[in-house]
Amino acid sequence: MKMIRFIIILLTVFICSTIEVHAAERQKDPDEIVKDFLPVNSELVKAEEPVGTKAIQRYDFDSDGQAELIVTFKEKDQLKAMVLKKESGQWKKVWEVTGEGFDIHYSGLEDMDGNGAKEYLIGWMIGASAGNELEIFQWQNGSLHKLNDTIPYHKLETLNEGKQTYLAVWQRFCCDAYTVEVLKWNGTKFIQDDKMFMMYYPKIKAFYEEKISKMDAWYYWYALADAQVKANLLQEAVLSIEKGLTLDPDNEQLLKLKKKLELGE
Repeated sequence: MKMIRFIIILLTVFICSTIEVHAAERQKDPDEIVKDFLPVNSELVKAEEPVGTKAIQRYDFDSDGQAELIVTFKEKDQLKAMVLKKESGQWKKVWEVTGEGFDIHYSGLEDMDGNGAKEYLIGWMIGASAGNELEIFQWQNGSLHKLNDTIPYHKLETLNEGKQTYLAVWQRFCCDAYTVEVLKWNGTKFIQDDKMFMMYYPKIKAFYEEKISKMDAWYYWYALADAQVKANLLQEAVLSIEKGLTLDPDNEQLLKLKKKLELGE
């Protein structure tokens, strides 16, 4: 009986100690974990968007119940991101990427293909004129792999419809006027989604109506007409082009868009 009681006591102590160790691991500060992997003379970098994004993000890419750590940082003059994964009780770096530019504009997680697992999006800030470059990575075989060619943009918005996320990509073409595309992942590449564009169009229209109310410039009318063509609002596009031509009768971009409409292209 004494031996049995002794064994029970030992098992109880072992179980309690194990629970305490696991609890301590769960409560370990991500900053402390990341510190061991940051190179000397490096610093954490928070992206500008989405608003409130932190330099260290948690997401369980492989659905094993243990979230990975996504870290954005700068090493000397190089911008980088890495993923840390815990395996067999130990943290290790399983992925790292180096970006171009001088800062990080975007760092977030979105389900681009609608399969229930999120991809990692990172946008590198190249310059005021050049804009930003978006890279998207998907979890495959224990690490992240690039999903697509780099997408250039000046402004970016993610749109959720059903399970899938779409990208509203704004590209500056003149001053503070932008052409817009709404993209979806079709399994092999990103393509324009006409249905989502038409749903998004009212926001584009409101943007240019406000701009025009403050300054009646041809490039606002051109950008609005471009959006109206993409939304299949062809009569409205014709009117916008004509209003733009009253401000700049020989404008090549407006005349080219007008000819395209007349030819039904």
